[in-house]
Amino acid sequence: MKVAEHQKVVRLDKNAGLWRISTEDGAELEAKAILLATNAYTDDLLPGLAETIVPLHSFQIATAPLPPDLAAGILPEGQAVSDSRRILIYYRKSADGRLVLGGRGRMAQPTGEGDWAHLERALHRLYPVLSGVAIEQRWFGRVAMTPDHFPHIHEPEQGLMAVVGCQGRGVGLMTALGERIAGYLASGDARQLPFPVSLIRPIPFHAFRQVGVAATIAWYRMLDAFER
Repeated sequence: MKVAEHQKVVRLDKNAGLWRISTEDGAELEAKAILLATNAYTDDLLPGLAETIVPLHSFQIATAPLPPDLAAGILPEGQAVSDSRRILIYYRKSADGRLVLGGRGRMAQPTGEGDWAHLERALHRLYPVLSGVAIEQRWFGRVAMTPDHFPHIHEPEQGLMAVVGCQGRGVGLMTALGERIAGYLASGDARQLPFPVSLIRPIPFHAFRQVGVAATIAWYRMLDAFER
């Protein structure tokens, strides 16, 4: 088996029971089955699919490696933590001794270090002793949410499947779900699937999602602040 990286698929066609995949650079290949697992990076390759999810930005920061005396008193047993707020934050220590903290970010693309300032404030609220430790790394990525907060499995045509809506838990979820999907494609046995196959149903007024999500996040942040 070969893995082709950085190849954007721009077209899917079916002929004589085989799917033909066309890439942006002109390469083509054929397959009996296709699985779209693009989640929050889904585009219009499969019509309507992108409108079934709401992509959100997840921001993360990482400190410089902590001095041993500080590291010993923070998550001493290597726990990974998330809080119970509506707009939650989560944090852990990395293998090289950094404290890594993440949470929801702005809907737009970040433009400067200030876009991570809310995470730095959360870090210093949790661990004031780290106020003098440098933030060395900042990054972000997209996560995909569905209205019912469950992953959705779609099969619009035989041999064509799509899985979206990891709810920010894609690393563990998709690792486990990938094996089930492969088993289903190989056997046709729907009992392999932990979630039922559903129709592609775009979210009403999806074009206005950014306004709605931004307003919801602001409201939840205010409620969290009142309940602190």
